[in-house]
Amino acid sequence: MKIIDDEALSPLSSGNIKEDMQFWISQFIEQKELERVAPKTLKSYRDALNTFMGFVEKYKDNTMESIGAKFINRYLIEYQSHLAQKKIQDLQNKGICNAEVLEKYKEIEEQKKNKFLGKNDAHFKISTEFENSLDHRLTVVKMLLKYISDNNDEEHDYTPLFRKFAVIKHKDKFTEYITIDEMDEVISFMSVWMDVHKQYKPKSQTRSAYRDSVLIILYALTGARSEEVVKIRLQDISLFKHNGREYYRIKIQEGKGGKVREIGIEAGFIKRHIEFFKKELPSDDYYLSSTYSKMLQTYQNKHVHQDTIRRFGNYILQILNINKKGLHTFRRGYATRRIVYDKAELAVVAKEMGNTAGVLEKYYLKHNAEMV
Repeated sequence: MKIIDDEALSPLSSGNIKEDMQFWISQFIEQKELERVAPKTLKSYRDALNTFMGFVEKYKDNTMESIGAKFINRYLIEYQSHLAQKKIQDLQNKGICNAEVLEKYKEIEEQKKNKFLGKNDAHFKISTEFENSLDHRLTVVKMLLKYISDNNDEEHDYTPLFRKFAVIKHKDKFTEYITIDEMDEVISFMSVWMDVHKQYKPKSQTRSAYRDSVLIILYALTGARSEEVVKIRLQDISLFKHNGREYYRIKIQEGKGGKVREIGIEAGFIKRHIEFFKKELPSDDYYLSSTYSKMLQTYQNKHVHQDTIRRFGNYILQILNINKKGLHTFRRGYATRRIVYDKAELAVVAKEMGNTAGVLEKYYLKHNAEMV
């Protein structure tokens, strides 16, 4: 009797690259579903692999065995050309595509016509604005090729090719953050927003003022992502005491990658808000950001879209004469407060924010003047 793995390995190829690649992509996605990858992440994988599949279909004379570094690099070149074409079209539709701008994107387009772009076509021009898109596509293709390498019965290994792929270098970019003084100003203003909101938005409802202000405070004091904060439910917040002081324990149930984590903040910052929601919301399984139906005269357990709060946050920064935009500025500001002023360990703050210490250091601290 033979002893075999629970999942038998599959043949690498049937000779038809289109059918073979569709099979392996299907298997890869199924594996990610079994791993319970977050829906948003899974969608990004599907989108990237749909693009890759479109490229594969154009080169039907290739086989799975013949896929090399040049094939993948050509995919990146053609994908960037597609992005450039789309950018040109968008600018022309807006009537702002001058000759200089047009030349910039035409140069990117022309690369796909060049039959030789350095060894394995790895050395081609990558526009700064397309770096993130290309990096994501390449990362997902690498994941797919690694999966195929681990699961084909011929033990065909694509991973040695990885070092021959184009290197996508992310150029240093300055990222804004809310300073600690600005953060304190925002928190103080949001603590009384329910009392003064009519002065700025005469038609706004008090329930909306409570909702909007508590979300901004949570952004400021937890460092959570926008898509995480809008999904906090009343039942995710619990009161506890430590050394005679009251705190709220806030559970982030729908963190990036499906991860759950907890963050604590002093109760005084949002106690008034929480007491309001306990009386206002139908039950504690409702989102703090639950929308309200005027027609039905009741709350719907549907969280507000993060763009709504982003616009509100930008409006508040404008009122306070803080010349910055975006909710991510609060996330970077949180990292600043915790590390520079609270003297918290980098690894601890990374855990609070749902990141690794490496990611926190690379993307949140590198250009932060207060950190320096």
